[in-house]
Amino acid sequence: MTPFDRRPPGIEELKAHLAQRNARNARCAEFTRHAHDEKYLERRQRSLRSCHMPAEERPLEQRRENGAYVPQLSACLEDDPNLSDGARRCVRKIAEVVHRCDRENRTAEITVSFLMKALRRSRRTVQYYLRQLERGGYIAIEVLQWRTRMCAGLAVRLLSPLLPRHGWPEKAMKPAAQKPAQNYRSNIKTVRFSRESWALKCMDGVFRSFMATLPRFPALPSIV
Repeated sequence: MTPFDRRPPGIEELKAHLAQRNARNARCAEFTRHAHDEKYLERRQRSLRSCHMPAEERPLEQRRENGAYVPQLSACLEDDPNLSDGARRCVRKIAEVVHRCDRENRTAEITVSFLMKALRRSRRTVQYYLRQLERGGYIAIEVLQWRTRMCAGLAVRLLSPLLPRHGWPEKAMKPAAQKPAQNYRSNIKTVRFSRESWALKCMDGVFRSFMATLPRFPALPSIV
């Protein structure tokens, strides 16, 4: 029997096949509708709230007016594609503190906790910002050690790529303002370490404990 000898399906067979396929598609659609009904309604409500009606504005938080001043910075900070917007905001806050505490040496003692509260970011995010700025050559960071052998904060120094070529003009400063502000002077005596030296210093205790667990070398044989 060749394919040409095969009898074409009749109208009744085609109707039965079509009804069977429609029933199968209906069962699949019903299952999909029940499975995604809640997600569909949630997406629909979100779409109606955001697209067809005006979005609800968040209430304004209280703004703090402390009279602080952010000094003039280099335009390279804004044009650098390797910096995120959070890193730019972080270095502006650092420049504000440096200009208020020690604008001549371009250095200030800052803690990560202070930057967390000022920027409203997590500790890991602030550390990521500092790594970006240090890698880009905008700041230099040293670790401050207190007498308890613990980290007391960071000594952040502004480098030349961050500052404009004309420097910080004196006319933008108040003539009677004290250069080292008394309100932000610390009486804590600290010792500064580089980040690499501080990392090695922190690993000393772990290294000593590890070396104590190793067996001793056997004694050398005596030579007669």
